[in-house]
Amino acid sequence: MTCLGPIIISIDDKKLSQREKTILSHDSIGGVILFANNYENRNQLKDLVQSIKAIKSPELIVCVDQEGGRIQRFQKEFYSLPSLKQLGKIYDSSAEDGLKASFLASQIMALELLEVNVDFSFTPVVDLDYELSSVIGDRAFHSSSQTVIDLSTAYLKGLELVGMKAVAKHFPGHGKVSIDSHVDKPIDQRSFDDLDNDLSPFQSLFKEGLSAIMTAHILFPKVDSSIVTFSQKWLKDILRYQLNFQGLVISDDLSMGATKDIGFMIDKVNMALDAGCDYVLWCHAKEDLETKLDLIAIKTDINPNNQIELMKPLMKHEETPLSINELILELDHLLNSSANL
Repeated sequence: MTCLGPIIISIDDKKLSQREKTILSHDSIGGVILFANNYENRNQLKDLVQSIKAIKSPELIVCVDQEGGRIQRFQKEFYSLPSLKQLGKIYDSSAEDGLKASFLASQIMALELLEVNVDFSFTPVVDLDYELSSVIGDRAFHSSSQTVIDLSTAYLKGLELVGMKAVAKHFPGHGKVSIDSHVDKPIDQRSFDDLDNDLSPFQSLFKEGLSAIMTAHILFPKVDSSIVTFSQKWLKDILRYQLNFQGLVISDDLSMGATKDIGFMIDKVNMALDAGCDYVLWCHAKEDLETKLDLIAIKTDINPNNQIELMKPLMKHEETPLSINELILELDHLLNSSANL
């Protein structure tokens, strides 16, 4: 293949095993998502990422969930990023300070990852906080759609400044359901016309040239009979044609509980790709991947504008006007000032 395959997988430990090297060399694999169990310190992480990228050409993408707050996979020797809800609270006190804090936080997150050669984080979360979803909760900027638009746009601009691509999640919005999709299938009974507030942050970022979205494993029965990740209506008719999204579509982890009724993992992968996902996450795999990967229905008519290589950073971070330490000082000042109000 001349491009990377459609599967992003996780690995077991802090070094690659020989088995994992074999799996990662398969044409179906396009990248690796890292978790806390893959991290010991910055030097170890650099070595791990280097070993992953040495597997084949084009180099595999390496990504992570480094949102801040309770979802930050790399912690020791990394800045403790605020949750997005903390940024929303600053915005409530001062819109100017909130926008600046979001702009700074995304730069800090990105620069620290770029220093260890991680390509991108699955951020920002643009779900609305309806105070219904515990799995979203403080991962969301705010309950106000306009506030989420403002803060996520500032976050995107911070990433752009240092050259990192953004992934907005979880399309079309995860905040209105109480069930955790990691455990079971959430069902949102709203019609499409009722989703304007949830969709507007995505639509706003689309106009800003957003690089990618992550799908939500949620069923909207008044829209389609399949959960979003496996729905051609959602991903092709609505996302691509009606909303005119031009970037990458990446699934949430297909091993999550919300997908348990679909079938075997290979079925899930092929169904998600057929529905309109460009790439899929297959995390914490326990199956015999070596024999399963040949069953992946790799697209032969791959759109050159929808390849995972486009998520590689643009290397603008050398031009950043402030150092990481200066950015941290500014963000800490805003966080401390807000805490004292």
